[in-house]
Amino acid sequence: MATTRTRQAKVRGAAPSGSAKARKPAGKPSVRVLTRAQVPAAVKRMAAPSGADRFAAGKAVMLTAERDPARVYPHFDGVAALLAGEGKIVRWNAMQILAAMAAVDEEHKLDGVLDAYLTFTCGPNLVTAANAIQGAGRIAAARPDLKDRIVSDLLGVENATYGTAECRNVAIGQVLTVLAALGPDVCCRPDVSDFVRRQQSNPRPAVAKQAKRMVANLDGA
Repeated sequence: MATTRTRQAKVRGAAPSGSAKARKPAGKPSVRVLTRAQVPAAVKRMAAPSGADRFAAGKAVMLTAERDPARVYPHFDGVAALLAGEGKIVRWNAMQILAAMAAVDEEHKLDGVLDAYLTFTCGPNLVTAANAIQGAGRIAAARPDLKDRIVSDLLGVENATYGTAECRNVAIGQVLTVLAALGPDVCCRPDVSDFVRRQQSNPRPAVAKQAKRMVANLDGA
């Protein structure tokens, strides 16, 4: 007959006293920075038509680009080609990788893909737009020569078409965050200032609050 302690352990789903401990399920493998030699194969796996391995490869390449963008830069063209793919997650990863490489873009390769990149800021998918908006902000910060081109595009989000009007307001909030991060030189531009002031009446409370805070900074400058 089982002891009271054993029966209680079984009820709780725990291993009875004296038995082997229940094994914990193995966690997901951690993402690691790739060596220079590993990058080409990882970028190639990202381009696979299907399979979860392309997502794992994307995370690894993205982490590597964040830590050492020069290590990934020789494969810029392969990453840029992923913008035209059908897989959304792979595309999001590619956007972030390209943005990370802006800091080492000595060959100005971003100039040739920027129009395609910025196309995604205007929807219709909000997550794709958010990745493009955030990435564009990073590119503008790293490549000041592209800043005016990027900012002018981001202002178009106000009239872009997303899944819902609320999605558009969320995207506008993302743009405000990018503009604020780019600093007063950008925010004081007449077209940017007008955009920010209009958002004070945005129906999304968080966006309106953000715009009012930015306007207060503008008026105090």
